[in-house]
Amino acid sequence: MRLAFVTNLYPPYIVGGNEMLCDQVVKALRARHHEVSVICGRGQRLPPGVHGVLEIDLDRKDETFLGSRRPSAWETYKLHGFSPVSYRATRRLLASLSPELVIVWNLYLASLAPLVAARHSGRPVVTHVCDKWLASGLYGSGGSAVATPWSERIAGLLLRLSRPLLRRATRPRPIVAISRFIKEVYLEAGFLDAAIDVIRLGVPTRAFSGPERPPRAPAAPLRLLFAGSLWEGKGPQVAVRALGRLVRSGVPVHLDVCGDGTPHFVSWLRGIVSEEGVGSHVTFHGFVAPGEIQRFYRSDDVLVFPSQWDEPFAAVPVEAMAAGMAVVATTAGGTPEAVTDGSTGLLVPPGDPDALALAVRRLAENDVLRLRLGAAAARRAGEAFEFDDYVDRLEARYRSAMVGATP
Repeated sequence: MRLAFVTNLYPPYIVGGNEMLCDQVVKALRARHHEVSVICGRGQRLPPGVHGVLEIDLDRKDETFLGSRRPSAWETYKLHGFSPVSYRATRRLLASLSPELVIVWNLYLASLAPLVAARHSGRPVVTHVCDKWLASGLYGSGGSAVATPWSERIAGLLLRLSRPLLRRATRPRPIVAISRFIKEVYLEAGFLDAAIDVIRLGVPTRAFSGPERPPRAPAAPLRLLFAGSLWEGKGPQVAVRALGRLVRSGVPVHLDVCGDGTPHFVSWLRGIVSEEGVGSHVTFHGFVAPGEIQRFYRSDDVLVFPSQWDEPFAAVPVEAMAAGMAVVATTAGGTPEAVTDGSTGLLVPPGDPDALALAVRRLAENDVLRLRLGAAAARRAGEAFEFDDYVDRLEARYRSAMVGATP
């Protein structure tokens, strides 16, 4: 197949798992001898074969995606609504590349213009929704914080006026949702059930799997792992608060934090570490490359995944499961579709450090339970979330979209 992927960011420009998953899928399809092009925002460090033409500056991604600068009303509209520059650039590239199928992966803050351009190209289009970007763009109230309240009112008016036109112009069908949870979000927004297929992500389970885990030495601390972007929605502050409760109750425990965030948030998180008095029980490792995180999955005992936002369907718990780790996660979003409470892990309410500490304490005091959950998690990951099977399902969906067949 000759395919063109259209997305907002692309590695090495990373904000979350969306970009890494898109990159993994593109590379897997190329390895299967498909011709794959990528269209995304502009960046000086993009690799060959990636066309950085959309009106979004990836070299200043922190300003756009992490809110370090407030845009004007017109900039806000172009981010969330329609960018004429991105529309024209996408139309030109699609005409030049002449793909058999266009896959729109994620356009959050890249406007909906590339999706309109893909529709106007006359080629079949598959739209991926790994989060709420499309529902927010077509039906949401829209907008990030803008420069002034007056600018906010203008941007909101422009978005409200243009959304009916954008809904007609995009006609996003078929849609591939990353989880049943995300599909339900889109159904509630007004999308048709028949238009949305659920294809949950996969991970290379064999790359994460390892030898059977031995019982923990009696005097050894329980090693907890937090892996992910450091921002409030991911809940690292909840993990630190829970750690404080465990340490004060006499549980020998240590937390490895793998990930990075804005300097302001990291400073705030370190302040909580100091406030809880757990500085000697926490190690900040900063950003850890995807190829290096396996050593933490294999050496640590329990993954804590305290996400507070509606996690669509995260790869980190699935990777840890494949490595045979016991997982303590929250019930937010699509995580319960991977982690089954009491069977392949433990689930707790989001934003509740007491519940998180209690679940971790259960595993600290019951090594048999911890090992049983980890072994069951590894089996579940291998059976349901193998990456090659995931790509097989995507290939089949793409082929059916090209011929107009119903999956």
